[in-house]
Amino acid sequence: MKRTEVLVVGGGICGYTAALAARRYYGGKKITLVRKEVRALIPWCLAYNCAKGTLYNNVLRDDRLYDEGIELVIDEVTAIDRQGKCVTTAFAEDIIYDKLILATGSLPATPFFKGADLQGVFVLKKEFPYLENIRASLASARSLVIVGAGPAGIEFAEACTANRQLNVTMVELLPHCLAWAFDDELCNLLEENLRQRGINIITATGVEELQGNKRVEQVKLTSGRTLPADTVILATGVVPNTGLAREAGLATDEHAGILVDEYMRTSDEDIFAVGDCAAKISPSGPGGAIARQATAGGREARVAAANLFALKRPREIALEKFSVTIGDHAFGSVGLIQRTNPETGREMLTVDIAPGVIARDVAVKVAYARETGATIGAQVHGKPLGLVREIIDRLATAIQHQARFDELALA
Repeated sequence: MKRTEVLVVGGGICGYTAALAARRYYGGKKITLVRKEVRALIPWCLAYNCAKGTLYNNVLRDDRLYDEGIELVIDEVTAIDRQGKCVTTAFAEDIIYDKLILATGSLPATPFFKGADLQGVFVLKKEFPYLENIRASLASARSLVIVGAGPAGIEFAEACTANRQLNVTMVELLPHCLAWAFDDELCNLLEENLRQRGINIITATGVEELQGNKRVEQVKLTSGRTLPADTVILATGVVPNTGLAREAGLATDEHAGILVDEYMRTSDEDIFAVGDCAAKISPSGPGGAIARQATAGGREARVAAANLFALKRPREIALEKFSVTIGDHAFGSVGLIQRTNPETGREMLTVDIAPGVIARDVAVKVAYARETGATIGAQVHGKPLGLVREIIDRLATAIQHQARFDELALA
């Protein structure tokens, strides 16, 4: 039996960050991190590097844990005994803890259509050996179909067209790629950029089944059309990994994740949850998108670490910013965006940018409340990516301060 004062379950970027932050806040405590993966991965550009065959760029450095005196255990926690404050692992080792941080992440959302178990069909798991199998399948592929045109699907598609002769098609159930992040105008522009990269796009269409004899051979769409495919990527989103917490009797929501308070505490005051497995709050209120992003998870990890033995720091509800690059053209959004319902009371305004002050190739569209003129959302596109992100940061600050749209200082 092992004993530790701080136990972190899950060794992705959020668990990794939580363990290091706990060391900074509580230098004398014994800290143990348990993860099942031999190599843990950084999520940034993970889909892109998987398709490019450069996954080693995403491997977390375990030496930082060792340098900070954090014990790393390669194992899987299978049960939590809350009353005894003890976890059991797959190798039948019990670990007693004082405080526990759950960073169990998310799981790929598995579509319920026939043929998803055929060879050559993959989801985007954050597991090094699994992703290496995808790379091996791509090495001999000629026709790739990506189901889902979200950020991961787009990253993967672009990487596949960069260095190989491969017919790439993305199939999206929504009317547009990234329809949750941009209005129709920017979605159309983004899709035009994707097509210029040689990527075929089919929107407003679902997948009926995957067909083949042992290995996938084609994709049948709900429209009746079939697409040739020797490799299929199911990039249909993620769901919070709450199984361990749910079995332990912690309060969870099927869709939101493990319920936490402002200090990242679960319904058990000695157990915290961070990252993709933890429930989120939209700062935009009803209708605002709730994104599961590594940057937000890192903030949650540091908050949880600070509050382990004394409540020091509440969670800040920060606006989530989104950006994606297609070739050399960057797209970004923050806050609420325009929808077609005229009863929302919101309008869109295009902000002119003086040539040479910011950049001639950057355009900004701002959403504001009709009654007050307060900025509530924005979309940006242009190049380079660094400039687009800088403008998004300024607009996020303006939204948080309820600045009027006609008083924005973007230069």
